[in-house]
Amino acid sequence: MLISKLRIGINGYGTIGRRVADAVMKQPDMDIVGVTKATADYRVDEAQEKGIKVFCLNESDRKQFDEAGYYAEGSLKELLDGCDAVVDCAPKGKGKENLAIYSNYPGLKSVFQGGEKHDLTGFSFNSDCNFELAAGKRFLRVVSCNTTALCRIISTLNTSFQIRKVRATLVRRSSDQSESEKSVLNAWVPETSKGFPSHHSADVRTIMPGLKITTLAGEAPMTLMHGHMLFIEMENCNATAEAVTESLKQNPRILLCSTEKGLTSTAKLKDLFSLNGRNGNLYEVCVWKEGIGVDPDGEIGLHMAIDQQADVVPENIDAIRAMFGTMPAEESIALTNASLGIGKIVKNVAYVRK
Repeated sequence: MLISKLRIGINGYGTIGRRVADAVMKQPDMDIVGVTKATADYRVDEAQEKGIKVFCLNESDRKQFDEAGYYAEGSLKELLDGCDAVVDCAPKGKGKENLAIYSNYPGLKSVFQGGEKHDLTGFSFNSDCNFELAAGKRFLRVVSCNTTALCRIISTLNTSFQIRKVRATLVRRSSDQSESEKSVLNAWVPETSKGFPSHHSADVRTIMPGLKITTLAGEAPMTLMHGHMLFIEMENCNATAEAVTESLKQNPRILLCSTEKGLTSTAKLKDLFSLNGRNGNLYEVCVWKEGIGVDPDGEIGLHMAIDQQADVVPENIDAIRAMFGTMPAEESIALTNASLGIGKIVKNVAYVRK
């Protein structure tokens, strides 16, 4: 049954939750019922100033809110009572516990984040790759920021060039900007806990099962975005750098930036978007035009940057519509893009799309 306006709750108002909440409020077919906060802090002020109702997790938390001078509308249970879908933005590892809670609400659909494992829901989502397959799902997982970026780039290029294999090196930020006290200092920390390859290749295959992909990753002392160096082998060697650039331009969620315009680093990208009505959010995957190339063997190489705080936000919005089947993929993606200003914000500033 189609629902004219979907009622959405956000469980967790942190790095991702607050951005998803902002995005939901911009959708003409969605209403935000409220958000939960585990602690009574400045983000309660932020949410309430936006007109968002704030709920505590449990009734026992009300005392904490009262003592801090904050008003809680109710508990998570009361929030879920009024929702058609909940976007789970709780800390990593809470998914199993929260899934058990959501399962007690017949008809409630739930979207989890990439910090949880694929096995939690059995279905991982990316707008460009498997939108239609999400129809009717009660639970799904939007893949992580890095996996979202890889799927977005790979699927776009695969429409023009038949891909044989992908290799990616990831330079990961060590913490989000609001958690800089946890950041790596003066060190390179390779991800070796699971050996070779890093977990990102397996995560991409939850979206694109037949893809040959190998990844390595490590953390660097920075908070501003992740960086990838991507190498793509094609079945035939007829691509040129110009053809690759033109292919990438077709996806509004890929931003081609130029060093000729001064965009030489992730810091410059964040600076640009901080001044253009985005509050610093880059929903697009950023690819440097000057860094795109094709070697004599026909292998594509490129540099890209990913805003870990934002590139999954449009995917969460599309995932909700996909689960309810309210509109086809192209229509949902276009509506999400328009509402969030994706592909438009730097049209005449420092962007190379023409």
